[in-house]
Amino acid sequence: MHRKIINYIKRTHDRYPFVFAGLLFLFAIFLLFSLIPRTTMKWKGLQESAEQSSWEKRSPLDGQVVNEGEEHTDIIAVMVDNHPVAWPQVGLKDAPVVYEVPVEGGLTRFMAIYTKNSEVEKVGPVRSARPYFLDWLREYGDALYMHCGGSPAALDLIKQENIFDANEFYNGGYYWRDNLRDAPHNLFIKSGNWQKLWSNKGAARTAKEWQGWQFNEAAPDGIEAVDIKEILIKYAPGYELGWRFNTLDNTFERQMNGKPHLEKNDQISAENILVQFVSVEILDEVGRRAIETVSQGEARVLRDGKIIKGIWKKEGVYDRTRFFNENGEE
Repeated sequence: MHRKIINYIKRTHDRYPFVFAGLLFLFAIFLLFSLIPRTTMKWKGLQESAEQSSWEKRSPLDGQVVNEGEEHTDIIAVMVDNHPVAWPQVGLKDAPVVYEVPVEGGLTRFMAIYTKNSEVEKVGPVRSARPYFLDWLREYGDALYMHCGGSPAALDLIKQENIFDANEFYNGGYYWRDNLRDAPHNLFIKSGNWQKLWSNKGAARTAKEWQGWQFNEAAPDGIEAVDIKEILIKYAPGYELGWRFNTLDNTFERQMNGKPHLEKNDQISAENILVQFVSVEILDEVGRRAIETVSQGEARVLRDGKIIKGIWKKEGVYDRTRFFNENGEE
């Protein structure tokens, strides 16, 4: 099975419920991995699933079984447009991890995370950088960051922090425009091109180890949980996202304005969704945001048709955002 993680934020007074989702997207690839033991985000202190053999190596990105030597891999991050003109997006269902976060205009934007060697035909539309995305990007070591332009603060931070950057402004040959879509919502990238870019520029970079999440087949006993059928997050009039629980396959299905969010006629769905509450400040008349990512706050975990209360913590920009239940267990 293929796994994704997505982040969402909704404003509530001076706090945003930021939805960080450990997602399992069920598409054709589900059939290819259906015999592999299913894994979901693991609470600290639990024993490994009895189904997991001691020799199995698992990816820190999504908990899937990988070959020897592939436990840690190079990471690609792509900024993906979520303006209504950009719908439908392409490639989100192929990303093991996706973050969705507010930007100006009452809209959201995705940051899709892939392994360098993954095979993806098309990802996009590609859009611009924002500084708070870079705080999550740096949780993945020296990841390659693919975007088209960015806010002044984001571009300054990329330069200051020596981010492995692939701004389309200076790397246009690796991207292309789809003339069947309206500009600027028509820029795309594919895995073959980011692999070429890494081959051309990655040798000069220094690899950095990064730490993933913990995974397990089931949530622990003794955790207080409440049944939930759906969550809705309204960012602006006519811009409401939701996750609706499907009891038939035990997943949450993503909705946009009350309609299924589809990619190539496939329903985007998830087994786990994490909601993270963060502080957000509006910086200027354009509506640019400052989002407090290095801190701690409330969190919610949605899985198996239930919601669990907890907290999130991130101690530094290079540290992994961690999630804990009310008992303090990760």
